[in-house]
Amino acid sequence: MYLKSALFSSALLSTACAHEILFGRDLPLPVAANAESYTDCANAAWPPSNVGVELIPQVPDDEMRAIVNEISPANIEATITKLVSFGTRHTLATFNSSTRGIDAARDWIASEMRKYAAESNGTMTVEVQSYLQGVASRIPFPVYISNVLATAKGSENPERVYVMTGHYDSRVTDVLNYEADSPGANDDASGVASKLISDAHSENNG
Repeated sequence: MYLKSALFSSALLSTACAHEILFGRDLPLPVAANAESYTDCANAAWPPSNVGVELIPQVPDDEMRAIVNEISPANIEATITKLVSFGTRHTLATFNSSTRGIDAARDWIASEMRKYAAESNGTMTVEVQSYLQGVASRIPFPVYISNVLATAKGSENPERVYVMTGHYDSRVTDVLNYEADSPGANDDASGVASKLISDAHSENNG
């Protein structure tokens, strides 16, 4: 059985390598600082298919590099720290508070996005979409759940749509414990911070 598996794996690898030889592509040099630590992604196009169009990595141009260089690690850390400060962002933690719970975090995120929208000359809009979730699995009582949505219209190819998300809720191991602190710095305050940074630079760079 082991021999058969080894032969099959060898056959797959040989076919993948052959595909690269037969269908060579001019790929840009990797831009990741630790690209050598990852498996070569060139074989991701295997097996050959005529479905869709293969995406070729795009080398950042000077404008994109300038935008990235403007990003402040300190601002990212400050956003994560602020989200952690709400104690818990559990879906059920809808406390009547401006400093604790998921509603407080939602309102802060929306206010930050609205600051960017106010400086966008009308190219960015912000809305909070809420709905009442009835009793269900992990929802022992009805609760309002909200999405904070920022839409930035580009100056070129406005019909193109790019979606970037991050979830701002957090929880501890007990999924129904909405009283305990659940800071969620990495899950997913960091994702929300990335989204807010993206919004900030979208309004400045169209």
